[in-house]
Amino acid sequence: MPDPSFLLLQSLNGLTYAMFLFLIASGLSLIFGILGILNFAHGSLYMLGAYFTQQFVSLFIDVPGQFWWAVIFASLTVAALGAAIERFFLRHLYAREELYQLLFTYALVLILADFAKVIWGTGQFSVSRPALLKGAVLILDQYFPTYNLVIIFLGPCIAFTFWFALLRTSWGRKIRAAALDR
Repeated sequence: MPDPSFLLLQSLNGLTYAMFLFLIASGLSLIFGILGILNFAHGSLYMLGAYFTQQFVSLFIDVPGQFWWAVIFASLTVAALGAAIERFFLRHLYAREELYQLLFTYALVLILADFAKVIWGTGQFSVSRPALLKGAVLILDQYFPTYNLVIIFLGPCIAFTFWFALLRTSWGRKIRAAALDR
């Protein structure tokens, strides 16, 4: 029989991974629900967010809170890129069959992957975590990363925020109305 602390930590690792997948899937489902486009390139935009975060961390080397600023600027950059893709390319495909949308977003996956290879190469990058997310918590004689606990905590918080914003606010009603008005 495996050690209970080992089972608990593996369960927490699985939960951490599930929260990462939830964050990606929730964005994909919002885009599909609002725009009606199954965006194959959603993961590629997520990848660009990671690369931009690394790039901004290296640019903000002497700025206090560089990690947080890098995350904010990377998010804004990817949001602007996503808005530009929607405005200049996807908007023209709304009236067409879904096959055209799928082909375009799949082509975008390939284009963005090659773009990342050209700009950043094929090597691995890492970003140092801020002090707030460093360290570990002792759980049943085993250490578990603080960063992972924060991710596990944020997943349900973000799910509740999405639920509340979409179902209980006037902004959410407008978003749902726009999705139904297609």
